[in-house]
Order: sequence, then C-alpha cells, then structure tokens
Amino acid sequence: MRHIREGRVLPAWLVMLLLLSGCGEADPLPEQQCRSLDARNSVLKIFSDDEHNALLNFALKNSNLFGAAMDAESPETEKFAIFDRARKSAVYSLGGTILLKSSDKATREITCVAVLSVTVLDTRAEKEIEFRVKQTADSLPLVSVNPFRFKVQPF
Repeated sequence: MRHIREGRVLPAWLVMLLLLSGCGEADPLPEQQCRSLDARNSVLKIFSDDEHNALLNFALKNSNLFGAAMDAESPETEKFAIFDRARKSAVYSLGGTILLKSSDKATREITCVAVLSVTVLDTRAEKEIEFRVKQTADSLPLVSVNPFRFKVQPF
C-alpha cells in the first residue's frame, strides 16, 4: 500500500520540479522586450551609425552654431570636417516611455513606439519612431527600425 501512495506522489513531485525549474519557460512580456537594455542600445546604435540620419540632418539644419561654422569656413574640405565632427558629437537618447504598439505571437515579433532625440551643438530634435523586436531561436533579440520621413507643415 505504501508503494502505491509513493507512486502517486512521485509524478506530482516531478511535475512540480519541472514547473519550478523553468522547463517550458514563457517569453518575457512584450512590454519588457520593448524596454529591454538590448533593444534600447540596438535602436540607438542603428541611428548613431547611420551617416544619412534624417533626424541628425534636421537638427544640424536648424542649429545656429552649425550654420555659423559652415558660413565662416570657405573650403569644402573644412565644411566636411565640421560636419563630420558635429555628426560624431551627436548624443542620442530614447525617451523613458516606450510603448508596445503590436505583438505577433506567431512570428515572435513586437512593434514598439518611442521618442528618439538627438542633441548636437546647440540643437535638440525629437521624433517618434517605431521599432521591431523579434526573438530569434537562440533567444537573442533582433531589432530593426521602421524608416521615417519628416513632413513639413506649411504655416
């Protein structure tokens, strides 16, 4: 009789042990994936590495210091050097609030929304961006940014 009882208890302990060990562990919440340090750093790196970054170009076009420096220098090589130094000095940040826009469990991909800002010289520019985070088979996040354009509103 004792062996029968132990036989019934053993599978219950096995099930409990498997649950506690994390076997079949669920993916992190989509909101946490949007706000993860890996996702944030990837988004910032994508923008800082982009030499044709529209947000940075917009900030530079609206910078008084950059405009004055470009007007003061005449040779094209000097203008390029000023532009290159300004581009390299740009500081990017993502706003503290990053929202989940959509989640697709079938593809394990989520779309997030955040405010990206760049500060360069005397100017700060911000733009709401969308980025996607996809969990790969080895649980590493793959981050991509949706391209954007600026719409100029007439006054």
